[in-house]
Amino acid sequence: MGTRADYVTRPRELIAAILAREPRFLSAAEIYERLKRGGGRVSLSTVYRTLDRLHEKGDVTSRPDAEGEATYMLCEPARHHHHAICGECGRVEDVDCAAIELFSESLRTLHGFELDGHAVEFFGRCRDCR
Repeated sequence: MGTRADYVTRPRELIAAILAREPRFLSAAEIYERLKRGGGRVSLSTVYRTLDRLHEKGDVTSRPDAEGEATYMLCEPARHHHHAICGECGRVEDVDCAAIELFSESLRTLHGFELDGHAVEFFGRCRDCR
């Protein structure tokens, strides 16, 4: 039988709902403020704990913002992809990584380098901000 942490909790549902509505990375403080405005009764520490749990499970991805604060976004863990991030509005688009896989194969065959992992983000302006 699973532990309480294995079950979906109300804070997890509320936080996931906020993240599902936002196609950009949000800080714990931004999520907390949206919960308060919506009448949610969740403490900031609960937001942090819930985000940590969702991150551990692979339901959210995390990246530091310009000031180094962790920000979070729902992400599809089953499909390997990267992100194109708009510098104007913060919108994030998923980018398939076929070219990165070709690069990885090139490293292996041309240089004998076995890639253990990689992280790639693209920055620019989205369709709406151009």
